Amino acid sequence: MPYFLLMALLALSVAPSLSAQDQPAPAASPSAGAPVPPLHGPPPSGNRYDVLSKMITPIAGVLLGGTQTSNRALSLKATVGQVAGRLPQAIQGATFTAKIQYPGCIRLEAPLLGETVTVCRNGNQVWAVPGSKIQFLLDQFQRKPRPRTKGSTPLQLPFTAQQAVLLPALFQLEKASEVADIGTVPCRVIAGGLMPEIGKAVKAEDFSAKLWICDDYTPKRIDIRRSDFAMSFLIEDLSYVPALPPSTWQPPAGATDVFRCDEARLEELLYVVMNSLQMSAEDKPWLSEQGAGMTAPAAGPFAPAR
Repeated sequence: MPYFLLMALLALSVAPSLSAQDQPAPAASPSAGAPVPPLHGPPPSGNRYDVLSKMITPIAGVLLGGTQTSNRALSLKATVGQVAGRLPQAIQGATFTAKIQYPGCIRLEAPLLGETVTVCRNGNQVWAVPGSKIQFLLDQFQRKPRPRTKGSTPLQLPFTAQQAVLLPALFQLEKASEVADIGTVPCRVIAGGLMPEIGKAVKAEDFSAKLWICDDYTPKRIDIRRSDFAMSFLIEDLSYVPALPPSTWQPPAGATDVFRCDEARLEELLYVVMNSLQMSAEDKPWLSEQGAGMTAPAAGPFAPAR
């Protein structure tokens, strides 16, 4: 789920450093007339908690309406990198985009069943296309999140904008200062995990992550790890603006196969989509719900935070 990725942005890992074969291939030299990729400065230096705070602040402005920044919208494009453990290999390489705006707007596009599926919340209303495939998935998955009102924030989060400023204090970060490149971008690597008492309180003692943060304090790669799975995201783009065009939150012109519901079911729709990334006609990801000992709604790889 998108907030699953958000939690990855906020937690830090003890995952091993990337080996050369794990790194994305260097970008090819631009040909004559081709756009030249932007140059990046040196990675952030200084206190690791300050670096984490500067990464979190603009995200809080979008997700919670914090006053630290005037930007209220973000655009994200990310690719699922390495996966291990209980996560299906089928999601590796899936590229998805998300657009989020405060208050109450989020749009996710992801590959599913051979085409791009879109789920969008616009205030109190939610739509998805193609609606027939969304309805098919809703009929298959049995352990979906229950409907619940989201309020003004794009996603329901367990803290306020004021509390978000204090989030870095909830983490126990490694002291080692590491610098590594993601592609051609030099990054500061920050690793660690939740403070033990916090991890125990939220039943996530095993949840940790590792961040590669570039010079503008945006992450370029995120690795997350729990006892039964590991996963990485490559962030191709993360940008902030005061607002996105109103058309962002409307179905495509002329679309007729549109699923519609109220915003209380947003989490349900996101759950079935993110648990079915790159699904083919032969795949049946909902069968994972039948695993021994699983309890609703934590069956799929993108189960909601509890």
